[in-house]
Amino acid sequence: PSAGALIHQTMDLFTACSRPSRKTRKEVSEDYEGFVEKFKPKKTTDDCYTPAAVYTAVLDWVRANAAIDGRPIVRPFFPGGDYENFAYPENCVVVDNPPFSIVTKIARFYQSKGIAFFLFAPHMTLFSAAAADWTQIIVDVQITYDNGAVVRTAFISNLFGDTRILIVPDLGDRLERLSKRPGSTLPKYEYPENLLTVSRLSRLVRCGRTIAISPRSLHRVSVLDAQRPSGRGVFGGGYICSDAVAAAVKDAEARIQEKPEKPEKPENVMIWELSDREREIVKSLE
Repeated sequence: PSAGALIHQTMDLFTACSRPSRKTRKEVSEDYEGFVEKFKPKKTTDDCYTPAAVYTAVLDWVRANAAIDGRPIVRPFFPGGDYENFAYPENCVVVDNPPFSIVTKIARFYQSKGIAFFLFAPHMTLFSAAAADWTQIIVDVQITYDNGAVVRTAFISNLFGDTRILIVPDLGDRLERLSKRPGSTLPKYEYPENLLTVSRLSRLVRCGRTIAISPRSLHRVSVLDAQRPSGRGVFGGGYICSDAVAAAVKDAEARIQEKPEKPEKPENVMIWELSDREREIVKSLE
């Protein structure tokens, strides 16, 4: 073929290959929405921005219930912040909402540095940290954070001395006025009276009394002996407690204000009992 014919054929081939197939308006819209979605921030418990009213309520409660008068309050947890290299003033108190996925690591760092703290923490895994030597504070409230994440929240602190568990209805009441309380769900397991879990103790917020439990009355467990053959465990961890604490908790449960109607017992509930070894642990506790 002539040179002109070759050029003409090449131009036809280039045009055919370069002309994109036309998409429908729906396909273009779906592609654009998918592209935009990749850049949207995901709502996780590590990116919870605390509403100002919630933070103020928490800080007011801490000031009223802990010896922090005159001490500087600091908030090292902000986007791009580095809590380990933050310039902490002398005798300061950290009152802040840290990334929940590393809250145990953060608490241990503060303990090692002698820094006082009162931190937001995840409710359901409050007892999961092994060898925790700080106070675990139950308020039974679900908080809606500024990024839209809705998280059932508790607190941990080293401001309350020799107290391992603290149930504080008044702080829960303050926060509940700012957030909606979650609906209760039916339990899957039935535990013995000498086992304390977060979900069980959270109900005591409604008894109207502050309850403090000493670590000398507690033995932390992640699984009961009876659960081991099944491969199950105590979700979020728990504590075997002394008979005296078990009796006090049972009494508080009987005094719960505005006690809701008891739901019907779910079918196929798994009932766990303490082993002989665990009963010996109970006897050793105060």
